[in-house]
Amino acid sequence: MISKAQVEELRLATADRLANCIALCCVVAWRVSWLTMLSREAPVANPAAVFTDDERHPLEHATPDRKRMATHDLEFYVKAVARLGGYLDRASDPPPGTTVIWRGLAQLADLVEGARIVGR
Repeated sequence: MISKAQVEELRLATADRLANCIALCCVVAWRVSWLTMLSREAPVANPAAVFTDDERHPLEHATPDRKRMATHDLEFYVKAVARLGGYLDRASDPPPGTTVIWRGLAQLADLVEGARIVGR
């Protein structure tokens, strides 16, 4: 029987595979960090610069009704992503960090893919 660690070891056994994995991780880490910092520096920025229409639509519907009335600026969408990642969004909470945004982006990818499948 092969363990999960051995499967991971086999999958990244070649230098090319490892390089691809590192490159993908770097891109994801950059997007998460950039999104976190951008939402703190320019919360009223245009969300179309960061999120596609396919990403914004499920975020609007995943937002609780009481929070939907807010302006749909970058801060609205970043908090929506963070809520998907476990951010509670209470009045006394600090701005969302990289961990909840990373988790939220993973959930958002699933929502977008589900919407794409249903739309067929």
